[in-house]
Amino acid sequence: MEISLDNFLDGKIKIYQPKNGYRAGIDAVLLASCVQVFKKCKILDIGSGTGVISFFIASKYKNVEIVGIEKNFKYYSLSMRSLRLNKVKSKIKFFNKDFKHISNMKSDIIVSNPPWFRQNSTYKSYNSLLNDAKIESLKLDLWIEKVLINLNSTGEYYTIFPYRRIEEMIKILRNHFKSVKIYPVSSFKSKPPDKAIILAKRSGKESNFNEYNRIITHRKNKSFMKNINNILKKGNSLSLA
Repeated sequence: MEISLDNFLDGKIKIYQPKNGYRAGIDAVLLASCVQVFKKCKILDIGSGTGVISFFIASKYKNVEIVGIEKNFKYYSLSMRSLRLNKVKSKIKFFNKDFKHISNMKSDIIVSNPPWFRQNSTYKSYNSLLNDAKIESLKLDLWIEKVLINLNSTGEYYTIFPYRRIEEMIKILRNHFKSVKIYPVSSFKSKPPDKAIILAKRSGKESNFNEYNRIITHRKNKSFMKNINNILKKGNSLSLA
């Protein structure tokens, strides 16, 4: 497997990635930038891949316990190499396990940028690294059941999800979460959203199921919007309403 060592946050984090396989980009960093962390909280990064989300959070916050779960051994191995390379503020542990077998990792926050092509999707690649990163290993309802098993009663779930399947996701989340907030993401102002960041909370004073204004990532000239560029370069947070 050919690999590269790539800079994130303007070189603050360096991460090993396969040259021919899933390579983390803006989605993982955007999602990580939304996570609202509190002192000594436990965070579970499901389908952690090469560790971008875990490293982003650990580079910003102290006294946080982060666990990354990745079933693909090659991605897991690369995350372990990156762990030895980077100095971060919080402790990270990576495990080479399949999430469907995890049931004893109660966490305050669960975050995931998992594969969301359906199992019967026509998408297939000769490259198993791409298949593992893009084709779901569990059907959506079963995935959410596993999230609930590992999430504390006051916990929060963050994910990024294809907008074309958003109604399917909302229907499932309504049955289990007190609050669900949807933040559509568009590459350009003129384009419809192709994905959405989702924040689901298990507790709260009132039920809340809302969709908010779009997050636009690029200007007309294809450069990043200022707030997005500050997230990618400086590690700024993306504030959610």
